[in-house]
Amino acid sequence: MKNDDLRADRDELDHFAPRTTPTKRGNNLVLQVAGGVFLGGLALWLVQLAATSLYAKLMLGTFTFGG
Repeated sequence: MKNDDLRADRDELDHFAPRTTPTKRGNNLVLQVAGGVFLGGLALWLVQLAATSLYAKLMLGTFTFGG
């Protein structure tokens, strides 16, 4: 081989302009995740409450099918 110089050239960082204003996405994402966890827990609790209530009515015999 005549050309044994196999080193990679450095990337030129002049082509990439740095961001001028920092984005504030982190706080919004934290609030969205916290809200989703809270609403998901609330929904699960309501489903569990309804299922337990229905099961209790069936076990006590106070649930009527029809008139």
